[in-house]
Amino acid sequence: MRRTGHSTRKEPMSLNTLPNAANGKGNPYPFWALAGFVYGAILAVGSGQVLWASVLPILFLTLLLDLFPIRLISGDEFAAGLIGFLTLLIGFGLYTALLGVFISCLSNEARQSGFRRKGFDPTRWLARIGIYTLSTCGAALALHGLEGIWPDASIYAKAAAAALAFKAVKVPLAAGMRKILTGTSVWAGIRGRLRETVVPILLCIAVIPHFLSRLLEDDSVSELAYTGLFLFFILYFSNIYVREVAGWRRTYERFSLLFESRLSPDLEGHGMRAGAIADCLSDRLSYPRDKKRVLVQTAIQHDIGKSALPAYLFNKRGALSLSEEDEYRSHSEKGAEIILTLTQDERAARWVRHHHERWDGKGFPDGLQGKAIPYESRILALCSRLDHLLHRGADDEAVCEQVRKLAGREIDPELAAVVNVHFVHWLREQLFRQGLEAAASFGNPDQAAERTDIGDRGATTLRSASGTPQEPQSDHYGDYVGSSIQLQLASDGLLYGLEDPALEPSLMRMARRAEAEQKSFYERLTHAGRTYEAHFYPGHGEVRIALTDITPAFAYRQKLREETLLAYREVIFALSEGKVELCRSAEELRERLGERLDGLNVTARADIARSRDLAASFMPQENPKRLMQVKLAVSEASTNMLKHALGGEVTAFARGDSLQVLVRDEGSGIALHELPKTFVASGYSSKRSLGRGFGVMYASADRLFLYTDPSGTQLLLEFEGRHSAAAEIRKASGEMPNTVKA
Repeated sequence: MRRTGHSTRKEPMSLNTLPNAANGKGNPYPFWALAGFVYGAILAVGSGQVLWASVLPILFLTLLLDLFPIRLISGDEFAAGLIGFLTLLIGFGLYTALLGVFISCLSNEARQSGFRRKGFDPTRWLARIGIYTLSTCGAALALHGLEGIWPDASIYAKAAAAALAFKAVKVPLAAGMRKILTGTSVWAGIRGRLRETVVPILLCIAVIPHFLSRLLEDDSVSELAYTGLFLFFILYFSNIYVREVAGWRRTYERFSLLFESRLSPDLEGHGMRAGAIADCLSDRLSYPRDKKRVLVQTAIQHDIGKSALPAYLFNKRGALSLSEEDEYRSHSEKGAEIILTLTQDERAARWVRHHHERWDGKGFPDGLQGKAIPYESRILALCSRLDHLLHRGADDEAVCEQVRKLAGREIDPELAAVVNVHFVHWLREQLFRQGLEAAASFGNPDQAAERTDIGDRGATTLRSASGTPQEPQSDHYGDYVGSSIQLQLASDGLLYGLEDPALEPSLMRMARRAEAEQKSFYERLTHAGRTYEAHFYPGHGEVRIALTDITPAFAYRQKLREETLLAYREVIFALSEGKVELCRSAEELRERLGERLDGLNVTARADIARSRDLAASFMPQENPKRLMQVKLAVSEASTNMLKHALGGEVTAFARGDSLQVLVRDEGSGIALHELPKTFVASGYSSKRSLGRGFGVMYASADRLFLYTDPSGTQLLLEFEGRHSAAAEIRKASGEMPNTVKA
């Protein structure tokens, strides 16, 4: 049973669900197991008239063939035990054949359960017995009809008729069972499955007649050895091929895991899960089985282009800048180039290139729309989206609801239509069986919390996305991230798990607000020189709080910023030959200021003209070219300030023979990574940069000093050639613009 919201419902039992996991008690179903063994005993009694010396070698061969199945190209297994019990059917009758079916299904279940008692699933075993029994009965009816039509039919004809009838019954029965368990259409992949029946039928026609003819000559031991050797080579080479295919897939998975873990812990395992989802989804969509392997391998590597991008793009908090967004979007094109280089498969490269296209045409890189997007790219987009939804912990209904909302906008509506609650639940089971999804809660936060609680209440062990406890961070990472604990405001009104009682009043106040509003949020708290980030999650009469000490992160970020700024400062100073200098602090810039002359506030476009007149008033009027340079530089600086910071202040200073004009705003500052482009790239402009006007300021001023941080930007322009006498005459005449004093 699993909970969704406040309701409970029973999930459907799957033949792939372990009974111990389903009933939660570790007990197999004794009644069903007993029924199966009773059925086997009845068959043994019914076949008692047969000479066991002839039957036992065939039963032994059936057992071996089911323990070591033939691997087909699609990845499915062909348990060649079919040869054994059809041999028994033709040579010894229905009862003996059904005994072979019983042994075949028993050995098959033992292999699938890993030869572990707790892994044994009687439901799956009995379902397989039922399908094989009905199929064998169909083969018996076909033999009976053949004898009525053709009494002297050769043993080759009988083998062909039995094998054809067996497959004719088994294929639709297996498809119907798949429909019940996963909701997959009965016709899904039917062509591929029919093609794969050719191999078993040909094997039956080739092996059974020869085997039976030798048995009639009482040479069963040598024939068993001959047939076993013949089938051994088939098994050997089929397994070599499958191991090679599986080896390539593991290589793709390990490489995907390697670059994902390097970029961000949140990305880790995304490729492997997308590949597993593509494997399941391709069956649901009746995707051609001969192309399925390439699709799954491409799904694993669909984000390989991210390996060529810097890691900070995937760890930055907040929105990406325009240049960062462009760089991120390039990963699909880079991925296509890498796939083409590695595999020389132009189809797979094209699928990867377009897996970020959207149905409504708003995707990238080419803005393709609708069915102009390659079909496989649309499948990859759905696989990636499903992984993000499942990995985020959403329940089955929420996943389906999100997919429905994205249909027709991001996702192909026809593909989205196959995603229902039944399919999502089955998909979770497949991911769990492969170790790619957190255990039995399948995204239920309540059950996940129950697994991690230490004692009845109190702090819990933080876990990774895979559900495993996180190891202590390494030294180089621990320098940046402080400790994290999980707290709980229980239904009794007490806060459990808190180590620092000074934080309790603030946490209690916000936790009660989260409970009253039933709304999740986060807040930052400061105490005793440390900064904490607290996330509040209300539900079921209690509030869970994730509290993280982010003081080391702040210290590391500041240290990194200072180191980066120092590097930028040296490069820009060298490139400008000492004309442009980045200041490490506001105090460093202000230490360069001379005597304050005058200033004014810039809050409207009319103030731009007043600011340039103010600056020009302190320069010699006899030099029109110099006046124009001052006016242009100050005008551009004021325009940028008004455009990007909604205003600020322009102040004139005198230092020796230089006029200094300080342009200061209280905007959001220039992003650190934008600074080199601002000064070096010709004409470069971004939302908060100095923009195209920097070229004018650079050409007009003699020196520029800049300091910027999230609280604003200060730009100091210096112009040589100011004469004190001219300035004094200007002041004495009283012909100054309307200004503000300090």
